[in-house]
Amino acid sequence: MTTTWDKIIAGDKAAFDALAEKEMAGLIEAARHEVAYYEDVGDFPPRYMNARELVGEALIQAWEHRARKPKGMEPRAWLYAMLFETVDKLAARRRDIQKHETLSTDQVIPDDPLVLDPVYDDDEEFYEWFQPDEALKWEDVIPSMAIAPEDLLRAAEASPRRFDAGERRAALLYFKLGFTLEQICRITGRSVRETARMLESVRGKLKG
Repeated sequence: MTTTWDKIIAGDKAAFDALAEKEMAGLIEAARHEVAYYEDVGDFPPRYMNARELVGEALIQAWEHRARKPKGMEPRAWLYAMLFETVDKLAARRRDIQKHETLSTDQVIPDDPLVLDPVYDDDEEFYEWFQPDEALKWEDVIPSMAIAPEDLLRAAEASPRRFDAGERRAALLYFKLGFTLEQICRITGRSVRETARMLESVRGKLKG
């Protein structure tokens, strides 16, 4: 049976646009967190990029690299994987530029396409470290994570540096966007145990 993703792989741009539109609110929310974080740590100058611009760039990358989505990754998860990959690449390039040149605050990086590596090339690579018998339910790995999602996200917005990129992303993907632990691991490229440690760190910082 032909799936929506099969159509997208074959070049059905309308199907891809429909997927992106359905997920747009979540993508913009995630992008807003990313831009705020990279502005706060100084990688992005003020007003360098807004959330919609970041989402637009990420969707270009998701479409161009659509054939490289691993089989086990949900199509919507691929959009978030490309969002995080895109913003990390942009931030890294700005850091590199700032190391070698003195830039005015309104100068932007070149417009040449980003070169993005897939999070995973295939399921075999994913399962080299992802053990299927590991717990996939959040409550199984973080039994004491009794924090209201709105409180966690409010804290992340109020002080972006308080949590590192991995912690913020895992919390947003689970509490706000409803991804399973397995899909979060696929999106972020981290193991279940590593992701669990990040959420435990979030819990500790909020309790502190």
